[in-house]
Amino acid sequence: MGKKRGQLSLEEETFITNNLEALTIEEIAAQINRHIDPVNKFIRQQRLFGSQVDRKEIELLRQKLHDKSFWQEITKQFDETTGELEYFEEIWINLIKQFREDVLPAEELQIKQFITIDILINRSMKERKRHITETEKLQKQIDQEYDKTEDTRDIAKLVNMETQLSFARNSISSYTNEYTKLLSEQQKISKDLKATREQRIKRIEDGKSSWTGLLRMLEDEEIRENEGRQLEIIKLATAKSYNKLSQYHTYQDGTVDIPFLTPESVLEQEP
Repeated sequence: MGKKRGQLSLEEETFITNNLEALTIEEIAAQINRHIDPVNKFIRQQRLFGSQVDRKEIELLRQKLHDKSFWQEITKQFDETTGELEYFEEIWINLIKQFREDVLPAEELQIKQFITIDILINRSMKERKRHITETEKLQKQIDQEYDKTEDTRDIAKLVNMETQLSFARNSISSYTNEYTKLLSEQQKISKDLKATREQRIKRIEDGKSSWTGLLRMLEDEEIRENEGRQLEIIKLATAKSYNKLSQYHTYQDGTVDIPFLTPESVLEQEP
């Protein structure tokens, strides 16, 4: 029996959604007697990010990150047990996907700095929250002590708690300032990254409209290499077509002739 055609039924869509984690796409297609194309199409349309397709892309980007020269330093800077290393991977993958993997080495370093600062911001805000909680706790204890009569108050304890309260408040202010400074640095990197990409895109667009723009576009090493590869492919394709059209060809009416007739092609056919 042939594969079923037409739109997926509600039961088939439910089966795909419920079995993405347990079965491969090929196995799912076989179970519902479908080709894999409508199954893949449904997965993309529904944005089923737990799908095998998306997991494969994520794992590929993660492996590319691990192969970067700076990854070993990242593993030394961030603790895996706190989730910071996993957080770095997740943000990196999302940003690279956002840029459609069109990222130059200089832009990779900017992204690395951006995520590093983001993790430092998270650390700072966690510490700030801890000190706020400590401040509230100390203030409550101090208020309880002051509620007592003067002759029953523990003066030494009060002095100690008020000293701790003052330190905690100063820490909150310090972490707030640190957050502001880090955020400013992060925004600067984000702005520089955006400017770098916009300049690169502008060079490409200018190259399509003017000779000067083309020269500026070719200053980009990656673009220059891509153009060189394209020119080499065109050169090879031209040579192949020249050789083919320089040979004798029998037309439908029985006429035999060389389609691309030049002195060179004639000489090549002479014994």
